[in-house]
Amino acid sequence: MTKQRGRPIMAAIFGFLAGLFGVISLMAFGIIPIESPLVTLLPILLMIVAFSLAMWAPLGRSRGATPPPESPQTDYDTI
Repeated sequence: MTKQRGRPIMAAIFGFLAGLFGVISLMAFGIIPIESPLVTLLPILLMIVAFSLAMWAPLGRSRGATPPPESPQTDYDTI
């Protein structure tokens, strides 16, 4: 069994909520009409995008990266 990367369920939920609030905002400002198919497609598309990004996460450095070398210590008592 492979280790699950990212948090896909949480990302899908928040992607759907972001799409929902985005559609509500676009309708409130009169940018899209209520009858537009974008009202149903945008939350679903953002949910899929967020889920796929969470499955691809973490986007940081790879596990095999070496830490940077330590800086040399100075002896401040001799100064």
